[in-house]
Amino acid sequence: MPNPESEEHTNPVICGLYPDFDEAQLKEAEENLDRYLEFALRLYERVRADPEAYSRFKALTASKPDPRIKPERSNPHNQNSNSL
Repeated sequence: MPNPESEEHTNPVICGLYPDFDEAQLKEAEENLDRYLEFALRLYERVRADPEAYSRFKALTASKPDPRIKPERSNPHNQNSNSL
């Protein structure tokens, strides 16, 4: 089984995002991304384990209805007789 620590950097996502980075910068960016993803997973697991926190999380991330007023089509036969 290959050892990822001994292989050269091969993450195509990081390479694509930062094509001008050298190998050390790419490695640092990948490590930062890994740490961020680990943090996000730990945070989600903590919230998911607490029913009250999970309820608040669901409320905050729920889709909201479109708040815009939908325009009504103009109908010349239904115009208000008081309008000028």
